[in-house]
Amino acid sequence: MRIILVSHGSFSKGLYQTMEMVLGPQENLAYVGLYPEQGVDILKENIEKEFKEAKENEEILVLTDLFYGSPFNAVVQLMNKYDVYHLTGINVPLLMEILIMRSNGKNAEEICEEAMKLAGSTVQDVRKYLADMMKMEEEDEECETSF
Repeated sequence: MRIILVSHGSFSKGLYQTMEMVLGPQENLAYVGLYPEQGVDILKENIEKEFKEAKENEEILVLTDLFYGSPFNAVVQLMNKYDVYHLTGINVPLLMEILIMRSNGKNAEEICEEAMKLAGSTVQDVRKYLADMMKMEEEDEECETSF
């Protein structure tokens, strides 16, 4: 399966580099960015080049940064011509899970289904999390002293 990251600016390149740092070199992972000096037509051409890099019958999963942003819209337009899977709202933890699922042999449809289940858990309110942890520790201490 070929995975293509598409974003505004260099976000997709940053995701790519982060995954290589965390998970090691990744095959069939590419990135395309939209920069201020470019139009959407150039972005579509660059995305299409990546689509054409896929082997015959290889699944393509495109991950975009922002729902209804220009990268999202470019991919949606290309979906009329190419049979690709497309998730939007990508972030580092979700991409890491997607790459792990791919390495475990899941297909694009399975990955999309699982990613949607995981998406809500990839963002955490750390202040609330720490407060909840402190409360749990306090409750544990109270339980230990009551015996």
